Amino acid sequence: MQTTAKYTTIAAWALAVARALRASGIDSESVFEDAGLSLSKIENEPDSRIPIESMTQFWEAVESATQSPAFGLTVGRYAYPMHFRSLGLLMMTSETLADAFERLPDYYALVSNSASIKLQRTPQQIGFTITPLNGVEISEMAIDAFFATLMHHGELMIGHSNFIQAVELIRESPVDETPWQTCFNCPVSFEKLVNCLWMDRSMLEKATVMGDPELAEKNELAVRQYLEKMQVLSWHEKTSQAVHAMLVDGDPCVLKAAQMYNLSERTLSRYLNQEGTSFRTILQEKRKELAHYYLVNSDASITQVSDKLGYTSLSNFTRVFHRWYGISPSQYRQQPHRQKV
Repeated sequence: MQTTAKYTTIAAWALAVARALRASGIDSESVFEDAGLSLSKIENEPDSRIPIESMTQFWEAVESATQSPAFGLTVGRYAYPMHFRSLGLLMMTSETLADAFERLPDYYALVSNSASIKLQRTPQQIGFTITPLNGVEISEMAIDAFFATLMHHGELMIGHSNFIQAVELIRESPVDETPWQTCFNCPVSFEKLVNCLWMDRSMLEKATVMGDPELAEKNELAVRQYLEKMQVLSWHEKTSQAVHAMLVDGDPCVLKAAQMYNLSERTLSRYLNQEGTSFRTILQEKRKELAHYYLVNSDASITQVSDKLGYTSLSNFTRVFHRWYGISPSQYRQQPHRQKV
């Protein structure tokens, strides 16, 4: 199942959901049909990609069929490492959980390129964060499923899930928090600024059951090869995705974009030049796109929007914005005919 959608997720997620639905006595094929997807087609092409819009619609159909906003937690028990191909195997063959989690931010695009993933570090903890890209809708159930899957994979690697110490979720507080508390067996808080899985650093350093440096190296090479083949997008589009993710951290640069695709800065610049564009041009395009998004879809102040887009001063942002749209950001926000994205 080929797709040219910009933002996609690996079909393994949909197959994990299908297994969870069947285990719950629900007709999985009808749920797929309700979301405009073909389960048999996906089963025949497990390495294929599914557009994020379709996957988000699918999660809505899942919630409707199960009548459970917490069903993503159940999916985590049916998402096995081998279903994520080389990335799952890379995790399992890492010498420690810390090694596995350190690698994931570099290769998360294999799972989904619609969010930014990074690690936060304190002396005692490592926080695994997932931040959806602005303007790209991701189901809250998908975040639940991802965290539950990480916990399940970690449990397979070290024999228990006590390494999870706290969970923070952006989603609104549910009527009943019990499923989340039971699943993670630790404090879970809602309506937070980021989705974060906080883990005990000392436990992450313990040797894993299947740790094998040589196999891990081979699996890492396979992950890189998959990422190189997974998209039929132009380098312009790939770089735009990279810039979108980097703007979450406020520090976009061509070197980091190149590293996301295992390229040198010079090689990426050459590819972009062959397509008649440049990193600078793409960065400005993405800033323009996100400036519109923030002003139309959020209550962030003009100064906050400027900061989010990486401008060193409000005056610089205002000047550039006027060049884009012919009016100031505040005037743009006040326009009654503006369309949300």
